[in-house]
Amino acid sequence: MGPTDLLANRRVVVGGGCGFFGSYLVPAIVRTGARVTVVDNLENGELSALDPVREAVTFIEADLRDGAAAERVLEGVECFINLAGTVSGVGFSRLHHGDMLIDNILCGLVPLRAAVHQHVPRVVMTSSSCIYPEEAPVPTPELDPLVGRPEAVNEGYGWAKRIHELAGAYVAREHGMKMTLLRPFNMYGGNVPWRSKEKAHVIPSIVRRVLDGEDPLVVWGSGEQRRNFLHGSDAAQAVVRVIASGAEGPVNIGYEEDTSIAELVSLICDVTGKHPRVVFDRSRPDGQARKSSDASRLRELTDGYVPRVSLRAGIEEMVEWYRRTS
Repeated sequence: MGPTDLLANRRVVVGGGCGFFGSYLVPAIVRTGARVTVVDNLENGELSALDPVREAVTFIEADLRDGAAAERVLEGVECFINLAGTVSGVGFSRLHHGDMLIDNILCGLVPLRAAVHQHVPRVVMTSSSCIYPEEAPVPTPELDPLVGRPEAVNEGYGWAKRIHELAGAYVAREHGMKMTLLRPFNMYGGNVPWRSKEKAHVIPSIVRRVLDGEDPLVVWGSGEQRRNFLHGSDAAQAVVRVIASGAEGPVNIGYEEDTSIAELVSLICDVTGKHPRVVFDRSRPDGQARKSSDASRLRELTDGYVPRVSLRAGIEEMVEWYRRTS
């Protein structure tokens, strides 16, 4: 089955499609020939990364936490891909577990209930690798979402995503809905929103601080913690293939190769040509010692898709993007 077979000419709604991952996934969905509507509570045109597909996409400004709005935009839809949510870096998440839990539960469960009412036959929900416990095996396969506790620094967010998965599994079984649960690992790319230091994820945070001339550069943790990083364009291509495969249940969106934070910092300094004194603040949390994905199921569903963008190339793109737009 080709990557467009289940999407061509289908009415597809992408919730939260003006966010970071949406900026990569929406164009990839458009290229399949689907009839795409993006629903977001941002003003139309706020995210310039979607400008190339603006004429091919219908934009609706709405908040999917509003049940009436969700019911309205999902009427007659054949596939609903929900990317909506509140996502922040460790600095914010570890201090706001309640806010992250409540807001993300609403972003997932309110439109899921609307999808049931509107008899949407296929739903793709975005979960997270944050659902996995810190003692999970590495690389991590698609574990039962109720085993152990989510990683401590993202616990509120992780519980919200576990609840999404639990609700999605119940709904699929009770209403005959086809349900796919995406579990992305660490995604990055030039389209990332350049948030405040408190809310930024690790790669954009370090890129911005290095380019802004921070010296010494203080990095949380020991630098020994390892992460898998996947460029947004590769994640989008993988997800399109997962959807087209008709897969149900959880699917990791990530691969086995990982990089230490110290190696990441060194690479960013090399790409930017800036070499501040780096200080690793061991009083700050490392998070899990190592996170990487067992991509066995992902490769099976995507006909062995191999990421195209190397970490160096992706960081070069981010550096160029920040220099051009800052």
